[in-house]
Amino acid sequence: MEEKLLVEMEDVTAGYPGHIAFRDVSIKVSSKEHVAIVGPNGGGKSTMLKVMMGLLPPKAGVVKVCGQNPYKNRCVKKRVSYLPQQSTINSHFPALIEDIVLLGLFGELGLVGRPTKEQNLRIEEALERVGLTNMIGEPFEHLSGGQKQRVLIARAFVGRPSLILLDEPTTGLDVASQEAIIEIIQDLTENEGITIIAVTHDQIFLQKWAKRIIRIDGRLVFDGPIEDYQGVTLNGYS
Repeated sequence: MEEKLLVEMEDVTAGYPGHIAFRDVSIKVSSKEHVAIVGPNGGGKSTMLKVMMGLLPPKAGVVKVCGQNPYKNRCVKKRVSYLPQQSTINSHFPALIEDIVLLGLFGELGLVGRPTKEQNLRIEEALERVGLTNMIGEPFEHLSGGQKQRVLIARAFVGRPSLILLDEPTTGLDVASQEAIIEIIQDLTENEGITIIAVTHDQIFLQKWAKRIIRIDGRLVFDGPIEDYQGVTLNGYS
């Protein structure tokens, strides 16, 4: 299958009122890639994901996702899923786990908002893929941190996106949960062909999944294969 250009950023500067997160960044990401964004806290990593998702317009430069401006074209959001950091998610949201996954089909639901039989089947298949079919009917708030993260990843891919953006998907989880998340993400990229761009500090995640590293620290510091990145940094994956 021919690789397609999914993300293109050209001379992009982005930030918030009174603060520039990063300047003059140019990158391209094609389908089938395993891309990890690394760098220090405050370096602009999460801001970059928000720009790709169309949640934050760039202050300068050109951003295209799936060939369109993600901030102006709502259709882009149907092809891209975004999972923010756990700290930004209400872990006590009063809903069953299948209802959380259903939110990933929001763009497909009609005015009534009721899932079809086929969509319900996809929800069950998504939960099966993350190993949680035995938890169907359980309130989301009753799950462990690792289980909640698996539900949220199921929500991210149930809509069959071309691209998933993950912000620190394994941070704060125990080792067993980290391993489970890595295995799920590996399956999505290798067997489903979903391109994933993940912001992370997790060395195990990088070693087992990442193939390309983008390091950002207010600007683009490095962009290349993970083996080359290991050779040019004194601080490993930090």
